[in-house]
Amino acid sequence: MKYSRAQIVYHWLTALLILAMVLTGLAFRFDWTGAWVIRAHQVIGQSLILVLGLRIASRVMHRAHHPSAHKLWERITSHATHAALYLCMIALVVTGYVSASGLNTPYLLWPVDQTFARSDMGETLLDWHYSLKWMLLALVTLHILGALKHLLWDKDDTFTHMTPISRKD
Repeated sequence: MKYSRAQIVYHWLTALLILAMVLTGLAFRFDWTGAWVIRAHQVIGQSLILVLGLRIASRVMHRAHHPSAHKLWERITSHATHAALYLCMIALVVTGYVSASGLNTPYLLWPVDQTFARSDMGETLLDWHYSLKWMLLALVTLHILGALKHLLWDKDDTFTHMTPISRKD
């Protein structure tokens, strides 16, 4: 395995939390359920902040360095996509946290100043939050397509680097 068990858990936990954020965000946007869904969105978002922090710390402390047989363009694309994914996830949770702080009753541990959250800058951050979801969708799609390329087309062990099961040929 290329990554530690903790890094693998953080990866899949991040994926599950993002899926939950998408579902609660859609439920809120299209009024599929009651008011509880925006509270769930905020709690899940705060959980995502924690997991991202642990994930980044784990990645910095346990950098996996393995020689790669991948082509240069694949390595560049992979590194650029991962960097963009991390930046996009961080930007989403920050803009979402500030935006949620502007609610009448935010469900946050430490909301930012409500005056700031409701200011023009706070509104701009909310607009960014809505726009960043499309960037995240594009990046996650690229990430999944890359993983599937290695699993189905190249038939190499890249996909198994982020799974708890090692490849056996």
